[in-house]
Amino acid sequence: MRVLLIHQIFVTPSEGGGTRHYELLKFLSEKGYQVKVVASRLNYLSGRARSRSREKRNGLFIRYSYTFNALHRSIPGRAVSFLSFTLSSFLDALKFGKIDVVWGTSPPLFQSLSALLIARLRGAKFIFEVRDLWIDFAEELGVMKNKILIRLAKALEKFVYAHADWVIVNSPGFIPFVGKHVPADKIEVIPNGVGVSSFLVDRDTGRKFKRKLGLDGYFIVTYAGNIGVANDIDTIIETARLVRNQRDIKFLLVGGGLRKEEYRRQAREMGLDNVLILDPIPKFQIPKLLAATDVCLATLKNLPLFKTTYPNKVFDYMAAGKPTVLAIDGVIREVLEKAEGGVFVPPGDPEQLKEAIMLYYRNPDLREKHGENARKFVMKHFEWAKIGEDLHNLLVKLQRGV
Repeated sequence: MRVLLIHQIFVTPSEGGGTRHYELLKFLSEKGYQVKVVASRLNYLSGRARSRSREKRNGLFIRYSYTFNALHRSIPGRAVSFLSFTLSSFLDALKFGKIDVVWGTSPPLFQSLSALLIARLRGAKFIFEVRDLWIDFAEELGVMKNKILIRLAKALEKFVYAHADWVIVNSPGFIPFVGKHVPADKIEVIPNGVGVSSFLVDRDTGRKFKRKLGLDGYFIVTYAGNIGVANDIDTIIETARLVRNQRDIKFLLVGGGLRKEEYRRQAREMGLDNVLILDPIPKFQIPKLLAATDVCLATLKNLPLFKTTYPNKVFDYMAAGKPTVLAIDGVIREVLEKAEGGVFVPPGDPEQLKEAIMLYYRNPDLREKHGENARKFVMKHFEWAKIGEDLHNLLVKLQRGV
């Protein structure tokens, strides 16, 4: 079967960011699929241009399309960047030959229109993937306030839903929202996952990585992921202020995003020498980072809609055998508590976040127990091989017209 993915934010393990699509497509390639990808010339997290226009990696043929370089300058600049990729990805996708299935994914929503048009022109099936209820999130966060733009975005979303042959969601929490537009029997959960074996890093490697960062001897609290409007980094910064007198605790924030430089400046102005904010690192180095870590953090702002999300970082933390302090309620809390792999605290509460960190600081045995529980749980339920098999079965069903 010939599958085409159009995805502006697609990354490989040599880059920073989530590799969900890379892992799933690699699995399909190993099963004999012909896999093609149209991605952005700009890395989403770093904003830096890739040095090549195309490459072949593990059976995936990847073409990198022009994207206007304004991802992290402003919200309007980001919109222009998304729209430029929508046009360039459509033109580049036309260069491919026969395609059986076109996979569109949102966010960004606009690129799914490009995928839909290619599917119709090629007589292919169209899968629409929802990884984020981004219009609703943006509206709740106050990032998108123009009612006309909101109505236009929702109209486009509804159009794409109506023309999808199947809809994929990466969290069960999205089903009630997507189900307003699509029959339940046309929705499939293909969750985020992990390759646990890649996170089996020995302690000595972790210690070396710690020394490389100049953090030898410190208790490391790590947040790895996007540093943007939704991620409630303010609460992490305030928590760091509350524990600043515990001189052997360091907060390590690793990632890119719209507000990274703002938070760097804020930490400096507050005199927080216990906060270190680093640029994104390649995915293949994340296991080393987490091996150097004692406790991991996952935070989002305290909005009801965020209860629907399955943040990929949490699965990485669990695969690395590290306990997670989770300040996100909802479906991901259910996963962590079933695993007994961490502690939930109410979102936006730095005092309780501090107490949870100190609980692990004082109890190394609890750290080990929760970390091991977490790893066993994701190995059983969220391995890429299992999730990839589910995707394969869906594609077979789609091709047969079931």
